Amino acid sequence: MDNYDSYLESNLEQLKQYIASMESRPILFIGSGFSQRYINAPTWSGLLEQLINENPDIKRPLNYFIQQYNNDYAKIASELVKYYREYAWDNPSETTEFPEFTFNSDSTSIHLKYKISSILIELLEKFDPDTHELSKEIKLFEQLNPQAIITTNYDNLLETLFPKYVPIVGQEIIYQKTTTNIARILKIHGSVDACDSIVIEQKDYDNFSNNQIYLTAKLFTYFVEHPIIFIGYSLNDENIKAILHNVKQIINPENEPKIENMWFIDWSKEPINSDEIPPSDKSISVGNGGSVRINYIKLHTYEKLYEALYQDSVDMDILKKIEETMYNVVKSDTITNLEVDIASLHYLTERESLLNAFTHSRTQDNQSGTPQYLTFAEINDPNQLASQFPFTPTQLSEEVFDSPRSHWYLAYSLINDVFENTGVDLRATNNIYFVSLNKISRYSREMVNLLKLVKDSKPYTINIDNENISSR
Repeated sequence: MDNYDSYLESNLEQLKQYIASMESRPILFIGSGFSQRYINAPTWSGLLEQLINENPDIKRPLNYFIQQYNNDYAKIASELVKYYREYAWDNPSETTEFPEFTFNSDSTSIHLKYKISSILIELLEKFDPDTHELSKEIKLFEQLNPQAIITTNYDNLLETLFPKYVPIVGQEIIYQKTTTNIARILKIHGSVDACDSIVIEQKDYDNFSNNQIYLTAKLFTYFVEHPIIFIGYSLNDENIKAILHNVKQIINPENEPKIENMWFIDWSKEPINSDEIPPSDKSISVGNGGSVRINYIKLHTYEKLYEALYQDSVDMDILKKIEETMYNVVKSDTITNLEVDIASLHYLTERESLLNAFTHSRTQDNQSGTPQYLTFAEINDPNQLASQFPFTPTQLSEEVFDSPRSHWYLAYSLINDVFENTGVDLRATNNIYFVSLNKISRYSREMVNLLKLVKDSKPYTINIDNENISSR
């Protein structure tokens, strides 16, 4: 095996083992190089050059502005804000590319940011993962199941590749309670879907810098409890330096700490020489004379990296429902009244029982063929649990026999009849007819309808564990 191949295999295996040892999903931190690779998005200088070339009022080339602003792209963007605002207002009837909302906005930079959004949206419209020359890489990437994705990109490529992930944009990342929930795309520099949120000019970067400590605090759990994989960034990227600076201040402000859970993936434009042995970690300057060390992997293609990051997983939609349900149950002010510990947490603390409770299909929709999930994957609030299983044993009997004084044992007698007729004990496990709430039995409308058929000696079919069983 060549030196480089041995290096890559060893470091990717170390990454896999670290992820396994942390027993958590990785966080992907995605930069502009990712979109440049897969949708031909421009570099920052390339974007500024395109903005200059597509505005007929700008007579000077990019190099003129680079000289004027000492290669400070944010300040160049601030200058272009003025050109685009004047161009749009001078030609409102002729310049159809700017919709009405850009003229009603309070933002002076809205026309420039709308133009940026249009450029990136157009590029993504041309993206076809199936015919892309890097389709193998893209398919491997789509199979990943990260805890979350953090990105400084404005485009919607990540939303396209991860349709089950929820995007949260800009300042909403700080304010939303669900920011650190599973399956989120955190677009810290804004999005084409809300073009005014885009961070591009000097004023935007100043505001972002002022709020960055709050952002880091919000995401600190990510930064210490999950593997962090930086993809599509340069080692000199100021965004990465700022994040690492804030992390350093929290964990070790004095020395050069090694941040063991962070990996920097450095893409080489040219194929890597087989004799080369790149380093396995790198020191990154974070300003003010400080630095940190993080794990480092140099590569030319991404297939093996994406394979190393793959984790088998329950469907992400189901995991989101589990998380949301648990959160709503725990925070509910009605949990005591319901006497709910989610059908006995002694049952649900077992991993297999928990996953089965949320993922087991109870019925099949005859028209769509889509599995219908019961149990707690459907419950968004404990109040919903009470409404789905509203009947106590006595109330069940009263409903079935249409009598306010029916004793509970009458309904239980019918449940015993079902058992003798079908061999199914409806009260043995939680199902669509019955649930045990902290050892208190509750029954659904489905149970009422079923027992009415039993009482009237009519044929019936019960559904347990996705199996239909008919009476004899």
